[in-house]
Amino acid sequence: MKLPSIDYKFWLYDWSKSIGEQKIYTNKNMIKYIIFDGNINSCTNEIFSIIKSDKIDNSSVLRVIDLIYSWGGKSGRMFYASSRGQLSPREDLEINEEALIKYMKGIELAMSGNPDSIEYFCEINGIGKSYASKHAYFWSLNSSNPLIIVDSKIAGSLGYKTINSLLNNFSYESIITSFKSKALDEFTDGNPSNVERALFAFHNHYFLNDNSGWKNNIENHDYEEALRLAKTLF
Repeated sequence: MKLPSIDYKFWLYDWSKSIGEQKIYTNKNMIKYIIFDGNINSCTNEIFSIIKSDKIDNSSVLRVIDLIYSWGGKSGRMFYASSRGQLSPREDLEINEEALIKYMKGIELAMSGNPDSIEYFCEINGIGKSYASKHAYFWSLNSSNPLIIVDSKIAGSLGYKTINSLLNNFSYESIITSFKSKALDEFTDGNPSNVERALFAFHNHYFLNDNSGWKNNIENHDYEEALRLAKTLF
């Protein structure tokens, strides 16, 4: 796997400022479940504090789920949308005991650092691969093998237009291994999420979310590497 030749320390810092200080997303459907007046960094901190606590029950699990979707931005709004008289995925998860049990199994696997947790999260109505990796990432924070988020921006930063095309070429486990190795080289701590955040910030600066074109085609930090990626993506 070829990772971009960028200034990872610069882009990790940029994530904290350009991404982390943005206000979390909410809409009229979400405020039925959560009201959070803060930015992504503070939302991250609350998720961490709940997951690190000794008390993980249905209420705290649902709180983390709602925080994850607020943290994830506008793309998560469909989890709260109902259509044609059907329950929204969020409503269904709360009252569907079988779905909640499956989510709890995903938590159990994520907490042990097992990437199979993603498959369990994906089996739940309304949770696709991108958000499944977000759930897995957060619930794996205390494991000896923390998982990472793999979404369209990470796929794009690695030269693939979609998550599926990336995962058709590399397993989730091999991506984590590569990110861990790069984290040791760049940050000396082996935390793969530092590499993921740096790549996310780099991609977010230059490219559209769906990898179809430029978001900002103006020469800036690591512009030559952005040009190289652009030739691959579009």
